[in-house]
Amino acid sequence: MSDDNNDKLMEQFIEKATPKLLEALAESVSKQIEDSIGGLKANSEKMLDELKDRKRAAADAAAKDQADAGQFKTLLERNDDPASIKAALTPEPIRLTRSQARDAQIYRRAKAQAEKSGTTVEIVTDG
Repeated sequence: MSDDNNDKLMEQFIEKATPKLLEALAESVSKQIEDSIGGLKANSEKMLDELKDRKRAAADAAAKDQADAGQFKTLLERNDDPASIKAALTPEPIRLTRSQARDAQIYRRAKAQAEKSGTTVEIVTDG
């Protein structure tokens, strides 16, 4: 009889304890899953942002190329001589006096701006 009583008590314990155990396990397992997936989610968002940035940069470059091609087409349609076409397409050089060129900070900024605009830095005499 005591075995039957023990079995009934055990079944009652299992019935009452199982939902609480499942709830506790669900909370800890979901936290572990979120922790392990969190890194994947962050990395995927970072990769998507990088892709968007690359697409945006490619679209900007394509727009610039199209504008340059339009300018070149206009110059060719005007039937100018090649020297004037080259002069129109070449940006003016950045001019610095000798005293400005001696200032390293000014020279570095001028050099960076020249590289960005596709031109050169030209040093002229003071005067």
